[in-house]
Amino acid sequence: MFKFHKLALQNAKPQNAKILLFTIVSFIILFALTVLTFIPVQPAIYKFLMSMAMQQPIGSAIFTLVLSLLIPLVVFIFVGYQLIAGTIYTIDNAINKDKVKFKDLFSIFKKGKYAKSLKLSLITLLFIIIILILNILIGKLLQLGIVQLFTVLQGPLSSSDHALGWSLTFQIIAATLQIFILSFVYWFFAILIINYTLSFVKNPSVGAWSTVKRGFKAIKNGNKTWFKFYLGILLLNLIVIILANPVSQLISISTGSISQTVAMTIIYIVSVIVIIIRLFVYYTNLLAIIQYYNKNGEKIDKSEITKAKTSEQSNQTDKVTNSVNNTTEKTKSNIERTSDNIQDTAKEKSSDVKDQIDKKND
Repeated sequence: MFKFHKLALQNAKPQNAKILLFTIVSFIILFALTVLTFIPVQPAIYKFLMSMAMQQPIGSAIFTLVLSLLIPLVVFIFVGYQLIAGTIYTIDNAINKDKVKFKDLFSIFKKGKYAKSLKLSLITLLFIIIILILNILIGKLLQLGIVQLFTVLQGPLSSSDHALGWSLTFQIIAATLQIFILSFVYWFFAILIINYTLSFVKNPSVGAWSTVKRGFKAIKNGNKTWFKFYLGILLLNLIVIILANPVSQLISISTGSISQTVAMTIIYIVSVIVIIIRLFVYYTNLLAIIQYYNKNGEKIDKSEITKAKTSEQSNQTDKVTNSVNNTTEKTKSNIERTSDNIQDTAKEKSSDVKDQIDKKND
């Protein structure tokens, strides 16, 4: 279930810190662009709602709203997707044991790749819209089912001595299950998008639709390993969901009776821990998806993971040996130079003494 995760981490190990740093930098850039481009959206929505409430002409408000929504879409098409593709390209190089550089993050902006990436940007945007629609539909269905189930259980729960506690527990569990079920959709499309992006960065000359088809084929590869791999990704993500929802909520509730300063400190610490774990899980899943694509879903034996570990240890041993050899050579060279200097100095002093004796004899 987690063999592709382990193999990916082993293959990326020599450059793990570097690619993690590059991934975080890419995420910060994308986050900053998202925040900046969505700044005009809220005032535009407020203006539209106010025009509707006060029964004023809404033509100008609709135009402003549409324009404000177009800004983030345009930025994603021309900049955002290219940064995502560059990050995937960088990680893929690391897993394949190629040396990665910071400029790899911006490699898709090069001539010959950028124009072709625009088509994939539009396709990715279409998939994001599909994800949002599915999220709304599935969310509504789940919410309807949760409400009906709560209505059925409300009678027995209300007669209990701990009715409030049971009700709160039900709400927390229901919300967690809802997020977990929705994550099936998110991660499926995430795998698909990463797959066809990988296909593009590996072979930019292939057409956009052929690249997308390759993304689907990487899922349906005939090796019967994808579902297990997909389940492993979902289970790792479940850890994040549990920490971010029920655990965080229970900590917030349990700190309600203590000092406000202490409570806020505990909540901040928990929030930071959750963010760090979230980043690690997402990063590990991203590496595993790329590794799965590179292996085309072929089954991994334990010997292959062991081989990757042995290769890494061998590389480290070689580095140590080379370092020792270089140090030995430098030390030997320094000793030889010092010996030569001493001999030269001795010869000069001997010559000076001989000259002085010759002068006295004269």
